[in-house]
Amino acid sequence: MNRRRLLLTGLATLGASTLSPVAAQAAKAQQGLFVHAEPRPLPALDIRDNEGRPAGLDGFRGRPVLMNLWASWCLPCVAELPALDRLKPQIEPEGVAVMALCLDRSGAVGAVNTYARLGIGNLAVHVDYERKAGEVLGVPVLPTTLLVDAAGREVARFVGPAAWDGAEAMTLLRALKAGKPLDPSMAPPLAKPKTNP
Repeated sequence: MNRRRLLLTGLATLGASTLSPVAAQAAKAQQGLFVHAEPRPLPALDIRDNEGRPAGLDGFRGRPVLMNLWASWCLPCVAELPALDRLKPQIEPEGVAVMALCLDRSGAVGAVNTYARLGIGNLAVHVDYERKAGEVLGVPVLPTTLLVDAAGREVARFVGPAAWDGAEAMTLLRALKAGKPLDPSMAPPLAKPKTNP
């Protein structure tokens, strides 16, 4: 079974270059905010919008970014999208970008259809054009959200669905914007979907 198949079934392990095998096994079972001891450079990704135009992290140069990786077949991901949609107009005026990166095999079609079904109006469509983001970023499960500093480095990640539209998330993202050290205690609460979105 290849890595992409493992990711799709939610059983992928983190790459050896990201975490040790023991830490990778632990991360598979854990959810919440994981802060890196040192910022990590991000690999190049081919991210495009629903028109096929480049829409990657370069467009946010000099700004911190919350980059959420999701897929339309992932129920916790879809349940989390409305909170991200509400977060975007609250935090972007303060200088933090919000990107929801769709990993669907159907590309922009899956993202556009999901946004329409949920009434998502603030999030732009971003798709993993080459379908490699989960693997190269070492994402064990979806949803996973990367917190990227203004220099384009991953400083932390949140594994699992979060309540991104609450006060805790705003505090965390304001600390990211200010370049302050992040701490797991700053995590927004895990979101628990109550119904099938």
